[in-house]
Amino acid sequence: MSPVPSDSTAGIAPVVARPAASAIVYQKKVLVVFPWWKQVCPITSFCVTQIVDRRRTSSVLNFGDAFVAHSRNTCADIFLQTDLEWFLTIDDDMVIPFGHPEWFKAHTGFDDFPPEFLGLNALDRLMGHQKSLVGALYFGRHRNGPPVYCEGSSNAQEAAYARRAPMDLIKPTKWVGTGCMLVHRSVFEDIEKKFPILRRGGDGKGGHWFTSTEVSLLQDIITIRDKLQGKSLTGEDAYGAMAALESALSRAKAENTFGVGEDVSFCLRAAAAGHQPYVDMGLVCGHLGTSCFGPRNTSQKVEVLSLKR
Repeated sequence: MSPVPSDSTAGIAPVVARPAASAIVYQKKVLVVFPWWKQVCPITSFCVTQIVDRRRTSSVLNFGDAFVAHSRNTCADIFLQTDLEWFLTIDDDMVIPFGHPEWFKAHTGFDDFPPEFLGLNALDRLMGHQKSLVGALYFGRHRNGPPVYCEGSSNAQEAAYARRAPMDLIKPTKWVGTGCMLVHRSVFEDIEKKFPILRRGGDGKGGHWFTSTEVSLLQDIITIRDKLQGKSLTGEDAYGAMAALESALSRAKAENTFGVGEDVSFCLRAAAAGHQPYVDMGLVCGHLGTSCFGPRNTSQKVEVLSLKR
């Protein structure tokens, strides 16, 4: 019989093995937000499962509200009741990159994108800019879909430029779509300070950051009313009130867009509160409709179809 070998590890305490390529774990500070309505494409669902990492994110789903502004406001209420710092909102029809270039290419058809852009992680990319409000570039979900940011949607030359994406830059813009948008906590708080009429109630609920309304005009009218209330008006008071109303109308035209999307309203309020919106021309997301729309399969050409008897 062979002798039993001595134990060369006797007296040595075991230690926890650490893999050479371990994941970078951040302090949990991002709320990933899903203001979804009804059916969600499995492709979108898969994307967000890859983005959400419970070691550094929390998440919230507000499901079933057909008025998306309500849903976004509810998610913002919940966000501000936490101590989290960032709010990443993702719509239910987006295809977002999460670090797997082959998968993203296969499900978007963005065949001519360089690998470094196909392989982006949307959360890492947006966080890396350190801007208080920045959104991904995407296009309307139809053949004539424009770029979903202010200048791209209103200027043909800018739209043509956007269709050359991806480009490794971020651009300041008047507004950017909320399809994949990262917002710092201070944006919501500063909007409340700038527009008290939109702020939450005493229970921390009921904020109206995304609600479409002529908020600047309403706020200014309340201020003018309060100044005039309970006093006998002189001619000087009347002229002062008229000047204040003219100023209020001018500001309302610059800061409000009654009847437009909640993304426009939110960004204009953010800018008025001191936060410049940006669009990331390198983080290009797919937008799901009858197909996955992006910079190469949309155009500004409008086709008119006539039905002949």
